[in-house]
Amino acid sequence: MKRTWWHRLWACAFLAHVTAGAAVAGLALSASVPALAASGDREEDFGFAIGLRRASWVDTARKIKPNGDFPGADTRRLDVMIWYPVTSGAGRGAPAGDAVFEGAPPAAGRRPLLIYSHGTNGRPDNAMGIVRALVHHGYVVAAPAYPLSSLAAYTHIRMTDVSDVANQVKDIHFLIDQLLADGVTGPVIDPGAIGIYGHSLGGVTSYFAVYGRQLRDPRVKAVALLGGGDPVQTALANDMGLWGTGHAEVAVPSLILSADKDIFSRMTGRPFAAYERVEGPKTEVLIHGGAHVWFRDEEAWPSDNSNPDCLFFVRNMPGVKIPGCDDRTPLIGPGRQQAITVAALRDFFDSVLQGDAQAKTRLHALGGMDPAVTVRFEDQ
Repeated sequence: MKRTWWHRLWACAFLAHVTAGAAVAGLALSASVPALAASGDREEDFGFAIGLRRASWVDTARKIKPNGDFPGADTRRLDVMIWYPVTSGAGRGAPAGDAVFEGAPPAAGRRPLLIYSHGTNGRPDNAMGIVRALVHHGYVVAAPAYPLSSLAAYTHIRMTDVSDVANQVKDIHFLIDQLLADGVTGPVIDPGAIGIYGHSLGGVTSYFAVYGRQLRDPRVKAVALLGGGDPVQTALANDMGLWGTGHAEVAVPSLILSADKDIFSRMTGRPFAAYERVEGPKTEVLIHGGAHVWFRDEEAWPSDNSNPDCLFFVRNMPGVKIPGCDDRTPLIGPGRQQAITVAALRDFFDSVLQGDAQAKTRLHALGGMDPAVTVRFEDQ
């Protein structure tokens, strides 16, 4: 039997129209409840330092389409950054911290693998706050520069081609194959503990890698979407190469991180749409006063309380009126949103990939730890 829980009930129209008619239990929290600390790191998370390896792998079975000055290619090259736990100080006598030791030998033992997918015009290292916290905590994190959606890719594109998303889903399959077969990364990865997470367009990519019937990879045991909106609506509204992809009714645990002031996600459908569509176990963490860009390493916080998401449209679509960009409601701020994001991701992946029951309890209790958070979940 499914159980639906609400750890925080907010009296606002945004939430009310989603929950109308539903039987929910709410816990009202006073404004005196302390917020999460500005840093998402726990003291014990600094047991590992951070190593880095860069790799390039070529899929000879797939091509890359032309984009701008890039003429296209008969093979699909994928450049990847791989961060992994190393012994504190990487043998150099330095304490574990934010320093990254490129080429350092990995710490002994097999670790859970997480694959991060960046968003539109993104880059593999644009969410290092999350990466550092996860690697300190014992995870291997691999992040590709998708050839037609990363401005850091060797293709030197100037704008994302969203029609390549179906290929990005296949890139996840290809990347898992390469990481497990590689002589350096293979021995340090637990092949039975693989999760994926993605921001924005990378969230759409991650969604279809699990729930796309013809595209899913059964090796993925957990998926997290950061500001992913409604991936299905996004795919329907844009040519992403996903037409005809059916829904896979699979019980892969999912975490959906959303923000109620996310300008991009509100364009792709109603709130909680992805949560309602997928099977459990599932959790949605809604951050009130949060923004789309603050799910990654973005510090922009306009002094007039304008939404930092709108800076993209100011630069790329000047003069176009975007819904929500006139709102001056005070926002939560990047540090606090990123701390919530790190805490949720770490506890989610710990609970699923490492069987940590206490982490699951912490994840579901986030709404009681920060008054800016609503947590909704279903257990099976």
